[in-house]
Amino acid sequence: MGRLHIVAVVTSFITVIPLCLLAQNSPQDYLEAHNIARAEVGVNPLLWDNELESQANTFLSKHVVDCLDRVSKSPHPMYGQNIWISRPSKSFTVTGAFAVAYWVAQKQNYDYISNTCIGGNPANCFAYTQVVSKSSTYVGCARAICYNGGTLVICYYHPPGNILGTRPY
Repeated sequence: MGRLHIVAVVTSFITVIPLCLLAQNSPQDYLEAHNIARAEVGVNPLLWDNELESQANTFLSKHVVDCLDRVSKSPHPMYGQNIWISRPSKSFTVTGAFAVAYWVAQKQNYDYISNTCIGGNPANCFAYTQVVSKSSTYVGCARAICYNGGTLVICYYHPPGNILGTRPY
């Protein structure tokens, strides 16, 4: 009787883990993470776009083999994009919501008055400025576990943000 109880508890625990991880990868989770940051700076909320999500999934399907840092530029010049790439980790699983939170954390590297990234390196804040760009009204995101065990998350934005010479909000 004791063994049966342990098996039931372990089985229940194993089935709960994937549900928890999936819970932070839904369109609503991506939208909520984006729109909280946008509300903080007075920008209208983004709307989910299934076509952008489909394009993001297509992009991911071409890059899950390597999941290396050389994955960078979107083949779609009409979309803005943010990418998260992580190395394999046994202790941590990257969710879509985590990737958006990481991009939003770049806020500390953005100087609104000069409209520049601190240190002069756009890589320090361009993900944040895309998240909060008033130019963008739609977003679609996707996440994949790469063959090497790393994680790749991409969000496409339409119209694109990060327009040179204009502030994001």
